[in-house]
Amino acid sequence: MENALLVGLSAQMALRRNMEIISNNLANASTSGFKREAPVFEELMVPVDSDTPSVKEISFVRDWGVVRDMTEGPLEQTGAPLDIAIEGKGFLIVRTPQGERYTRDGHLKLDAQGRIVTSDGNPVLSDGGEITIPPGESSIKIANDGTVSTSQGTAGKFRVVTFADSAMKKEGKNLYTAEGAPSPAEKTRVMQGMVERSNVEAVVEMTKMIEVMRAYQHSTETLNATDDLIRRATQKLGEVKV
Repeated sequence: MENALLVGLSAQMALRRNMEIISNNLANASTSGFKREAPVFEELMVPVDSDTPSVKEISFVRDWGVVRDMTEGPLEQTGAPLDIAIEGKGFLIVRTPQGERYTRDGHLKLDAQGRIVTSDGNPVLSDGGEITIPPGESSIKIANDGTVSTSQGTAGKFRVVTFADSAMKKEGKNLYTAEGAPSPAEKTRVMQGMVERSNVEAVVEMTKMIEVMRAYQHSTETLNATDDLIRRATQKLGEVKV
């Protein structure tokens, strides 16, 4: 019976982890460029001593990791001249205090120095470094190849790179790190006045959340029943006269 409690607690820990990931997906359903995540669990067989010859191992659930759905989210037109969306596989390179990072969040702006930066203030890099717009410039054009032009000429060209999906690691704030050197992204287009929305489908995530809540409730009922059985068995043993 104690093993039943341990198995139940293992299942509840897995369900809690699943709920955390679903909640994070829903919280970022409107975050530009966010990629949906899903937990991956594996079966863990643990040897046990048992009075039943056929029972030599017990199956537990172990949190193996998280997989990320890197499929492209829907593109939304905003009309803002500094909003860009990457059509196809590719990432912008941004400079952070921790070094270069990568993002698909194209909701950009100008900082006080006239640099094109992310919403968190990290400069977006071109082939030659940071992209700076001359003071007072109101005409900003971004071509499909990432070239940024103003009435005074070319200001730079966004570096759009790619990695194998397995090389990307999420860091937070819609930024990624990657193992190995990036490769120039091919068959991609930079779309001005648009942003890539999250690929999270809120209805699907809500449905999964309900399923997890029901599974957790069922697991709780099973644990309560097992605990009650142990309590009653203990009481009966206490009533036995030696």
